[in-house]
Amino acid sequence: MKKTLKILGIIILVLIFGFFILLILSQKSPPPEIVANFTELDKIEKISKYRSCAGHTTVPQDEREMGRSMKHYFAVKSQYQGNDTVGIYSPYDGSVAVIRKDIADGLEGEIWIAPKDIFVILPPLGRWMFSVQHINIRADLKQRSQVGAGELIGYAAVAGENRNTFDIIYAKGGLIPKRIDNWVGPFTDLDSIFDHMSEKVFAPYQEKGVKSKEALITSKEERDRTPCVYKDSGPYFINQDDPKNWIVL
Repeated sequence: MKKTLKILGIIILVLIFGFFILLILSQKSPPPEIVANFTELDKIEKISKYRSCAGHTTVPQDEREMGRSMKHYFAVKSQYQGNDTVGIYSPYDGSVAVIRKDIADGLEGEIWIAPKDIFVILPPLGRWMFSVQHINIRADLKQRSQVGAGELIGYAAVAGENRNTFDIIYAKGGLIPKRIDNWVGPFTDLDSIFDHMSEKVFAPYQEKGVKSKEALITSKEERDRTPCVYKDSGPYFINQDDPKNWIVL
């Protein structure tokens, strides 16, 4: 009996050790490439730059960058504002890692798509993923649902006066959210979605007048020289409609 328990204990320890090794390897896996269009670009009026002063602060938890929006807001043309008018699609083959709603906090829906690979069975901690906030998620999608590149995952939750944008985020999620400048941040790292987009997917943006991927990104050095200014004590910025924050299509 003691021998059996000992063997069982060794097996459990090996499994636990293997789990943590896989978790570490998953966090070092390469960022997924955006290989499919994730929205209907003809219905988009403008896009906020990465590190813009639009919206509210969105920064990594280690605070190596502060007081800037390290995501992209996609502003919908007025004629398409409403329910189920602007489709949102998976940018690559993957699975639904997180689904969240917080109506009381003004968040209609949020979805995270993890890339499809050998680590898909693991918790999505510390992995690069594609995320959309302010989305009416497709009703049948649940955590761990499989989605293909270009597959519809929901519709932008844009309702005119109260909201005319949805958020596109490329980030790593942390275990515990951290409060930063009156904003609760779940991200351990962030990057621009355009830094990971194939040339084929970027081509329609160029057809809309976007000269380069760099045009959609404010550098860290430039933002450090010209910091964003909070309204009151944050997390929202003043002068959000400043043309410097946006690329008009």
